[in-house]
Amino acid sequence: MRFIRSFIFVIVSALCVFLCHSCNSCNRTGAIENITISFDMADLAADSFYINMGSKLLYALPTPIEASMLVKNWGIPYPELLNDPVNASKYLTKKKMAVNLGVYITDIICAGLYEQSQTVFQYKQALQALVEGLNLQSAIDQEMIQKVEENINDKKEFLKIISDIYVSSTGFLSEDDRDFYALAMLTGGWVEGMYIATSMIDENDASNEDKMKQIITDNKLAFDLLWQALGEMDVIPEEALYLMLDMSYIAHLFGHQTLISASAPPRDPNNNIDNITTNFFADLKSYIQQLRQQFVKK
Repeated sequence: MRFIRSFIFVIVSALCVFLCHSCNSCNRTGAIENITISFDMADLAADSFYINMGSKLLYALPTPIEASMLVKNWGIPYPELLNDPVNASKYLTKKKMAVNLGVYITDIICAGLYEQSQTVFQYKQALQALVEGLNLQSAIDQEMIQKVEENINDKKEFLKIISDIYVSSTGFLSEDDRDFYALAMLTGGWVEGMYIATSMIDENDASNEDKMKQIITDNKLAFDLLWQALGEMDVIPEEALYLMLDMSYIAHLFGHQTLISASAPPRDPNNNIDNITTNFFADLKSYIQQLRQQFVKK
């Protein structure tokens, strides 16, 4: 599906620009230049819809780890709540592997940005296990994964390598009628980023009001486009329907009209995306935590 490919490539381009900009604002020495990800515009030009969608993605900077970068820039200590790398070998279905590949890519970038060298090493091994489980070896070799650990102190190269893995994984999964697994991977990354960010914010602290709004507004368009992509799959396998059902409550909170029933209605009809209250944030945070627990469960 060409839409998924354009969606993926532009997401990663935006990811790198956002991360590099964010890291430059951190209190650390050395500047990180923007990273350019190349892809074939000729293929995308075949249909203006894909170009228009790509432009929206670029302006929205919808990355699967944007929320965790907010946590880093706010000066919050390293979150001790990432998915245990040991779990990687225990995911037995392709859906679980794809979702958690997105989760682990989010986690390894978070660990790298906090310079957790030993943790990055462990996540490198987790990535290798999932790459093999998803038969991605032809797209991602051991040398590429090894470079993740070797370049942890070079943020520009570290992010470039991760983006290469991201592009290669999703691009390969998009072929041979495996579009769903590419989107499952993106979904896992989005949920993990939101889980990290929302878990670190106490909604009952009035001083966090701006942070709550920033987390949601900065990540809403990413969700909107991901939800759209799931709904526009050429063939929707049974697994995709279950994933959409899992995400439907978030879609409901974010104002989407969908035939898929949300798991529960909002507590207050006035509590919606246009009125981000403490209750709205608490609803979203609670559901994200439940969903993430379901995703990483063995």
